[in-house]
Amino acid sequence: MHNRNRNKPNQKGRNPTSRFARLDHRLLNSPAYRALSVTARALLVELTMLENGGNNGSLFLSIRDAAGRLGMADLSAVRGAFDELQGLGFVEMTEDASFHVKAAERSRARCWRLTWLAGPGRKGPSLAFMARQPQPGTKAHKRMERGTRALKGYRQGRDSGKFPILDSETLEGN
Repeated sequence: MHNRNRNKPNQKGRNPTSRFARLDHRLLNSPAYRALSVTARALLVELTMLENGGNNGSLFLSIRDAAGRLGMADLSAVRGAFDELQGLGFVEMTEDASFHVKAAERSRARCWRLTWLAGPGRKGPSLAFMARQPQPGTKAHKRMERGTRALKGYRQGRDSGKFPILDSETLEGN
């Protein structure tokens, strides 16, 4: 029998057939997020997709698998994205890669925890990214400054009743 109500939310307001990747606005608006490269931002989304509400701290993703998910061939760029996410406090490694163990016994990939979500055993979020910023003079710091300035301009335009994109100089000459 076909169930017509399968896409309707259940009693708790959840849709059992659809999932989403939760990226909190305090994360997206943080200076640390603004400092991330595009590759690190995409990797953050991929890691968030692995989280199911009960497995944070057990998110297994290797550099090679992450590169595949991102459609990239450059493993060093993906390794750098993992380093960025760790350095700015978005993820914590809960288990390092293990290549000396047989594949049948346990995963060889690194295991990750998203810091803005509760961890294993209902360990609360650390929100480490809220207190971190890149070193001044680095590319990441310049990205952070540009991104923060753009957000500030958008908010000011929105709050003053202007729609910032319509007032953009890039639209002139069309």
